[in-house]
Amino acid sequence: MSKKFNNVDSYAGTPAQVWEMLSQQAYWEGKYTELGASNLQWKTFNVSDDALTVSSVREVAANLPAAAKKIIGETAEVTQTENWSKSGDDLTCQISITTKGAPGGTEGTMTVTPTAGGCTWTSDFDIKVSIPLLGKKLEGIMFDETGENFVKEKAFNDEWLASH
Repeated sequence: MSKKFNNVDSYAGTPAQVWEMLSQQAYWEGKYTELGASNLQWKTFNVSDDALTVSSVREVAANLPAAAKKIIGETAEVTQTENWSKSGDDLTCQISITTKGAPGGTEGTMTVTPTAGGCTWTSDFDIKVSIPLLGKKLEGIMFDETGENFVKEKAFNDEWLASH
């Protein structure tokens, strides 16, 4: 069983400006800091004209019930990999997020498409935790945290696009 997460944000920036933002390592470092991550380590950061692969490991606070913290700990080591591609004005991404010591994770897609006023960034994720008795509750917590992080990320992205 998994929990579906969908988010749609509108940006004043064009897909080309979003691509330029995503292509900057400083953007990712700033975004993860804004989201409360620490100990960021790069596994991969490769950029070309039409492809971008970003993979990192970072620590985040484990906002989990006590029973789950016994498995995960007070902080969680998260590995996130995003494989972006560009075709014309459209950007697409395959994303995978895993947490060390936790079965399951998040898989999904993101698209950035042009609009008259800038672009639309659409995210569709499947959140899955395979822990008996706790899985469904943890999926709900991850769903809520993902939504909260998208609000913070949207504000960060708006500020980045306006100032760069």
